Amino acid sequence: MFPFTYELSGEGLEVRFGPWVVRRIYYSDMTGAEAGYAFWNEHWSNFWPWEHITIRRKTGLIKNFVINPPDRDQFLNELRLKIGGDRGRS
Repeated sequence: MFPFTYELSGEGLEVRFGPWVVRRIYYSDMTGAEAGYAFWNEHWSNFWPWEHITIRRKTGLIKNFVINPPDRDQFLNELRLKIGGDRGRS
C-alpha cells in the first residue's frame, strides 16, 4: 500500500498516491497555510505523522484542506514561500 505523498510543484500542491496525482490545489487558490487541524475540512492525510497543515482556499464548498507531510515545519515554510508573503500566515 502506498501512503499519500505531497509535492510542491511549479503550479501548486500535489497529493500523490504512488505515481498518480490524485488531488491538486493551485497556489493562486490558496489564501494561507498554518500548522494544525481544522475541524471542517477536506483531508488527504496518512495515519502517521499526526502533525497536520491546514491550507485555506478561496474556492470550493469546503475551504480547509488538510495534509500531513513528514517534516511539517519545513514543508509549511516552503509552502508559504510559494503562496507568497503574508498570505501564507493567515
